[in-house]
Amino acid sequence: MPRLDGKYDYIVVGNSAAGVNAAEALRSFDRNGSLAIFGEEDLPVYSRPMISNLVAGEADLQKMRYRKKNFYNVNKIDFFRGVRITKLNAKSRAVVTAEGQSYAWRKLLLATGSLPFRPPIAGLEEVPYHTFVNYQDAQRLIKATKAPGTRALIIGAGLIGVKAAEALYARGAKVTIVEMMERMLPAALDEEASRMVQAICENKGLHVITGECVEQVISDDGGKNTRGGTARLRNGEEIGFDLLVVAVGVVPRMELAQQAGLAINRGVLVDQYLRTSQEDIYAAGDVAEAFDLVWGEPRVNALWPNATLQGRYAGWNMAGGKRKYPGSQSMNSVEFFGLPVLSAGIVNPPDDSYEVLTSRMAGGGYRKVVLRDDVLVGMLVAGEVEKAGILTSLIQEKAKVRRFKQSLLTDSFGHIYLPKAVRQARVQEGQAGILSLVEK
Repeated sequence: MPRLDGKYDYIVVGNSAAGVNAAEALRSFDRNGSLAIFGEEDLPVYSRPMISNLVAGEADLQKMRYRKKNFYNVNKIDFFRGVRITKLNAKSRAVVTAEGQSYAWRKLLLATGSLPFRPPIAGLEEVPYHTFVNYQDAQRLIKATKAPGTRALIIGAGLIGVKAAEALYARGAKVTIVEMMERMLPAALDEEASRMVQAICENKGLHVITGECVEQVISDDGGKNTRGGTARLRNGEEIGFDLLVVAVGVVPRMELAQQAGLAINRGVLVDQYLRTSQEDIYAAGDVAEAFDLVWGEPRVNALWPNATLQGRYAGWNMAGGKRKYPGSQSMNSVEFFGLPVLSAGIVNPPDDSYEVLTSRMAGGGYRKVVLRDDVLVGMLVAGEVEKAGILTSLIQEKAKVRRFKQSLLTDSFGHIYLPKAVRQARVQEGQAGILSLVEK
C-alpha cells in the first residue's frame, strides 16, 4: 500500500535492470527506509533481452522473470505498477504521476531507460510500424505474425534489429533487413564477425541489404494505418512489406531530467558516485552518461549489464555508501542462429595507434584482441567463446599484457598466463559477468 502521506525516503523512477538492482543494493544498507518504485509497464520486472525469445516461442513471461514474485514485498517496496511519472521538481523534491498524484522524496533515482529512435523517413507516420524494446512490442509482433509467410521488413541491422529478425524468422516470416552502413552490426562487431553473422542469416533465407537506407514508406491503404506498404530505398528499389520494424537505435529518456534542470549531454551526466548535478538525484542505466573505463571519458552505454552495475552503485550511494563506480564499457553477449558472439571494449579502433591481433580457429571460430600501449582495451570472439571471461577481466583490470599478448588468441591461453593479482582478484568476477550476460 502507498504511504498515506505520500512521502518517501527513496523513490526510483524505472522498474527495469537499473531500478531493481538499485533497490536491492539500497536495501543492503538501509532495511527500513521507505522506498517506492514507479514502473510504466503494468508488469513486474522482467528480462528485456529475452523479448526475442518470447516472440520466437522459446519463453513466456514466467521464464522472463528477473526477480521472484515476492521481490517487492520482501524488500519492503511500494511498487507503483503501470504508473507513469510525468513531472519532476528538484526544488520541492516531488514527482507527479500522469493521474496528478504527487509524491515527495528525500533521494531519487532516475532509471528511465531509453526510447527507440525514430528516423526521419518520409511517410513513416502513415504506416503502423513496430519497435522492439519491451514486452508490449513483443506481443504486438506475435499478433502481427499469426499468418505464415508474413513479409517483415526491418530497418536497422544493429543488435535490436538482428534479434528481431531472428525472432520473426522463427515465426515463419519472410524477413528482409536494410542497414544503412556497409555491414551488419557495425557498432558491436568488426568486418569479419559481421560477415559471419550475415552469412548465417543469408543461409537461413533472410534477405540482407547493406549500404542502403529507406528514404520513404508508402502505405497500402492511404494512411489509414491498417495494412502494410512499400519501402523505397535510396537507390530506387522498392520492397513490399506486411510488417515494418524500425530498429535504428535508442536515445536516453531525459524529459524528467530536463524538467528538473539536470546537466545533460547525450545522457544525464553523473559523477563517480552516479550523482547528477542536482543534490540527492541520481541516474543509472540507459539514461545515464557515466565514465567509460576503456575510452576514459563519460559515455552512454545502453546495455543491460551496465544498467545492472550502475543501479547497484547508485543504490549503495543513495543509502549512504561511498562506493565509486568503476566505469562502464561496451559489452555484448548475443547469439545469432546458434552462433555465439561476445565483444567488449573497443572492437573497431579509430586510428592506427592501436595494435590488433586476430585469429581464425580450426573449428571456424574467430577471435580478436585490441591493445594500446600493451594494455588490452577490446576483444571479440565468435563461435568459440570459452576464453571471453578471462579477456573481459583483463580489460576491466587494465592489465599490461606485453609478456603474453601473443598467447591471448591461442587455444592454450588460460589463467596461468595472467598476472597473479589479476588471477586472484578479478578473473572470477569477469567470468561470472559473462555467464550472467549469457543467461540473460
